[in-house]
Amino acid sequence: MTMDVINMITADHRDVERLFDQLKKNTEDRPALLAELAAKFVAHSRGEEELVYPEIAKRVPSEKDQVREGAEEHHEAERMLLSLLDVDPDTEQFDTLLNELVQAVTHHVQEEEGEILPALKKAVPSQRLEELGRAFSERKAQEIQHGLPAGIGKKSGTRNRAESGSSSKRPSKEELYHRAQQAKIPGRSSMTKEELTEALQKSGKT
Repeated sequence: MTMDVINMITADHRDVERLFDQLKKNTEDRPALLAELAAKFVAHSRGEEELVYPEIAKRVPSEKDQVREGAEEHHEAERMLLSLLDVDPDTEQFDTLLNELVQAVTHHVQEEEGEILPALKKAVPSQRLEELGRAFSERKAQEIQHGLPAGIGKKSGTRNRAESGSSSKRPSKEELYHRAQQAKIPGRSSMTKEELTEALQKSGKT
């Protein structure tokens, strides 16, 4: 039986919660668990932002602000994941960052399951929800097959700079964020690409 997109999203939420629990308990397995979490979270986020959120915004215009906020929360969580991937998993700093990520994602899940998904279920026919479920599943599979996107992990960023001769001259926002993190620039998580560039220039770290 085909699962509709709402059930699939909810199942993903439970899977992420399972990974959070394992990351807290199984410190020796943290590198592998974190890689799994990053891959699944990014694939889930891309599927929602490209397929599900536009459907909600079209069908339930009153939820447009919530949809926009949901996408922003995805991006903030990805920045937190980026920070975690750069931290020694055996340190107190890792535990602190992990707790911050758990709190942020938990808040996002509560809002999504409490308001956004019920609105989608009410506004969209079951057949369309199943169609979205198939598309959502395929989109996630594509994302996972291609690996983590640029900016999620150092290796990915290094690979992309090698593949693009001009990328070293025009760093991505994720690369700028990583530099800002190394330079310990305050407020970096909420900065735009231009603001990150300016802050790095002022700090002499460009």
